[in-house]
Amino acid sequence: MRRKKALLLLTASLLTVLTATPSFAAVRTITSRGKSYAPLANIAAYYGMTSSEPAKRRVRLQNKWNKIEFQTDSRNVWINGTLVLLSEPARKVGWQWAIDTTDFNKTIEPAVRPQEFLKTAGTRTVVLDPGHGGNDKGTSSPRNVQEKLVVLDVSKRVKSKLEACGINVKLTRESDSALDLSARCRKAAALKADLFISIHANATANRSVRGTETFVLSLPGRYSSNSYGSGKPPVSVNTGNRYDIANLALGFRIHQNLVKATGQEDRGVKRARFEVLRDAPCPASLVEIAFLSNAKDEAMAIDPAGRDRMARGIADGIVAYLADVNRAKK
Repeated sequence: MRRKKALLLLTASLLTVLTATPSFAAVRTITSRGKSYAPLANIAAYYGMTSSEPAKRRVRLQNKWNKIEFQTDSRNVWINGTLVLLSEPARKVGWQWAIDTTDFNKTIEPAVRPQEFLKTAGTRTVVLDPGHGGNDKGTSSPRNVQEKLVVLDVSKRVKSKLEACGINVKLTRESDSALDLSARCRKAAALKADLFISIHANATANRSVRGTETFVLSLPGRYSSNSYGSGKPPVSVNTGNRYDIANLALGFRIHQNLVKATGQEDRGVKRARFEVLRDAPCPASLVEIAFLSNAKDEAMAIDPAGRDRMARGIADGIVAYLADVNRAKK
């Protein structure tokens, strides 16, 4: 493969090498200190986007179909208005802003062009996993609203909405029963799941924190979102990593539609190494529908109409993902 090298003068005497090595798409990457980066200008050129800096610490790439807005020196990126956390911050490499090439390949690409990567994804069976159950009540709200019951109700509502669209849906638990984490993935495998969505609710000591967040499996050798910079990131490859592209496409569609349906604060599509994501037998996502510790989120979780909006958002996201898969197969 032809390679083109150029020495750039940097204030820190940093050597940066330009190469013609493509990532998933034909985006020219650069290498700095042994790491590969995709410059934002090159990403814009590939997508046929214009590039602008609408505000301090923001770089916006946009065409008539998509808008991607990066926060510089940050892992935050908004893809068509939905917050996604990169595994590494957008940073200056030489004279230009760039992102980790793996982030481009496995975060930006599946969110912007899912139909290009889902040709082999399945669509026959959706397995929903209501978190906790039995003696494990999960978290509780100030008014003792229990996570295990809220998520079971929301899961049943999602199931009903998907079945109305002709989709085959199974639950890992149908009642207030105990089910350990490993059993959930084994059950999904036994049910021949084509996608697996675990549904939970959140809580924190800071009761002002609210909103929804959606998790997909962390990439090998990259930090989980909430532990970024803590020690060295694990390099092990988990079962669920074989679906990295589809995981992100699924999580993005669910989160995008959940925020739209509920109007909740967008806390982003994030990455974690939760057991149900690590051992998932198919593309998987874990949804935190609300913070029960927050008064506004608690009120939505208590209200049947609020739970129905949550269910509608998750169901719409699953339907959107399945539409992406069908477009890919065509």
